Amino acid sequence: MAGRLTGKVALVTGAGDPRSIGWGIAVALADEGADVIVNDINPAGLDTRVADLQAKGVRGLGIQGNIADVNAVEAMVAQGVAAFGRLDVLAANAGVIRWEHFLDITPQNARLVLDVNLKGTITCCRAAARQMIAQGEGGRIIITSSVQASMHFPVTPVYGATKHAMFPFVGTLALELAPHNITVNHIGPGWVRSALNDKAPDQQTAEGIEGNRQAVPLKRDGLPEEMGRAVAYYAGPDGAYVTGTYLRVDGGLGIGKYSI
Repeated sequence: MAGRLTGKVALVTGAGDPRSIGWGIAVALADEGADVIVNDINPAGLDTRVADLQAKGVRGLGIQGNIADVNAVEAMVAQGVAAFGRLDVLAANAGVIRWEHFLDITPQNARLVLDVNLKGTITCCRAAARQMIAQGEGGRIIITSSVQASMHFPVTPVYGATKHAMFPFVGTLALELAPHNITVNHIGPGWVRSALNDKAPDQQTAEGIEGNRQAVPLKRDGLPEEMGRAVAYYAGPDGAYVTGTYLRVDGGLGIGKYSI
């Protein structure tokens, strides 16, 4: 039976790790019938991710590349289009985080977070939008930001700044790309059980892990596949009239005691 995204081609960045939000997004889009290009800076595991996608009856392609490299991003989009003929959905998901108090921030880590989360996201969106405009059939761009787009947390000031920046960025893109029938939205994952968060200070003790869960009104971690289903909504027919919006997928964390 055809899915709601059958015949569409999606590119998901930061999807190489099986415990990543990116992989949860890739699976959700494939479950809806999309052919999926998975990208990651680390080539390890990409072949397995592609085989998993193909087992679902869709086409899969793995492309290693650093989204902070403009040339690598443009080559990635070109390679994906050469293989699958088009690009309909971009899930700009790749991101990095470093846990450092403001006074301890190193220039190297600040530059890394800015290069990937801001420069990389901008570059991916630009390359994808240009391809979608050339095709002339519209498209969907969905960015993974964070609850830190609308909440303040200590120890991650640079990461939080890059995520908050998605509000004006997404809104402006939505306005500029609307004439081309390209929608632009972002999701805000809360505390997700993902590889990215393994090194979080609170994750190093059982007490810290449980404390994170208790801060969430639904009292549990989010799952990568739940983030993926939010992206699938924006990418599918139900999201056709939705652009410039932000969807928290956080178990209510954004209305908890740290909300602003």
